Amino acid sequence: MSEEEGGGKGRPLRVLTVLGVLITVVGGGTSLLFSVRPGLRPCLGDSTANFTGAPVFPRIRYREHLIHNGVSREKAAGEPNLLGAEVRFSYRVTDFRGDELPLYWSLVAVERDGTVGAIDPTQDRALAMIVRSDSCNESGGKDLFVLIPTPGKRYRVVLELYRDAQRRDRVALTQTATFRG
Repeated sequence: MSEEEGGGKGRPLRVLTVLGVLITVVGGGTSLLFSVRPGLRPCLGDSTANFTGAPVFPRIRYREHLIHNGVSREKAAGEPNLLGAEVRFSYRVTDFRGDELPLYWSLVAVERDGTVGAIDPTQDRALAMIVRSDSCNESGGKDLFVLIPTPGKRYRVVLELYRDAQRRDRVALTQTATFRG
């Protein structure tokens, strides 16, 4: 019996078979493409950012900080040997691929009773780095040298990560433990 005589009953089956093959080919091709070029894989979920740590090491000299970060002793010897603190912060961002997120820091005085005091105007929202996320999940960190204006006084360092350089949308904030400069 021909297809015309059978009322075309085989046609829906052929259409389903062709659709199944196309879906399999497209799905397999997409998986292969994402394996070869993972940067093309879309990021799924909400954008999040957080600091995963920010220990502070007080009473560090600037030259020591430079040497900790790979500068040769000879080159570091030519720099001023200022007293400060080193903050070794770490961060994690999710679903910010392709974005440039500025990370700022501020030095804040801590009063004798433990309350937060004034922000040092010379170290208020200074740019520490730009976080450039090349993947859906990015993590990293940096060692930051903070100049201590008054040795012996108590301080905290506040770290802020923003969505843009105009600081319109803060996506993460943390502060160090109180330390004596």
